[in-house]
Amino acid sequence: MPIQFILVILIILAVLRLLYQLKNKNIGFNQFFTWLVIWLVAIVIISQPKITTYLATIVGIGRGVDLAIYVSIIVIFYLMFRLLLRIEKIEKDITKIVRTDSLKKNNDHENKH
Repeated sequence: MPIQFILVILIILAVLRLLYQLKNKNIGFNQFFTWLVIWLVAIVIISQPKITTYLATIVGIGRGVDLAIYVSIIVIFYLMFRLLLRIEKIEKDITKIVRTDSLKKNNDHENKH
């Protein structure tokens, strides 16, 4: 029971931080809403652990905590995949900007001579 209280307090702090990020426009509304749903689901699961046990038996997993771990791992891998895609796009954008800037400087240098 005390761990549930501690976890809910930590999630509330995370949601407050999320609100702060939205207010300062560091994240968009869609990203805010997605994370808010994830944190609210976490609060429900923490406060009502029998829900995961019920869902686990439906999908053929022995314990609710096992289901929570499996889902968490899948979500983490999905978020890592999205992050890697975003990093690759940023790298391509940087390469394009550097290439364009280099060509522009080269052309400016040739026009002076």
